[in-house]
Amino acid sequence: MGAIGPRTSSGGWLYRASKAAVNSVLKDVSLTLAGRATCISFHPGWVKTDMGGAGADLEVGQSVSDMRRVIAGLTPADNGRFLNHDGTAIDW
Repeated sequence: MGAIGPRTSSGGWLYRASKAAVNSVLKDVSLTLAGRATCISFHPGWVKTDMGGAGADLEVGQSVSDMRRVIAGLTPADNGRFLNHDGTAIDW
């Protein structure tokens, strides 16, 4: 919801704007802390939660497991990236 590039609908525009704003702050923080921290923005996927609903693609455990694996493999070269829960890059 925070990515602008792959957007194909206008639904949830206020929620999307808040997520895009958070991603903008993350990108600024990644530039400020470059060389001292690796900062990324995560999309956890469409997760079966109260918000995601029963029709979502991922169980909570799978999303968390994927993100933990990605975090464990991060390098300084990943600083400032926007990643899907499985580590694939998302266009800002």
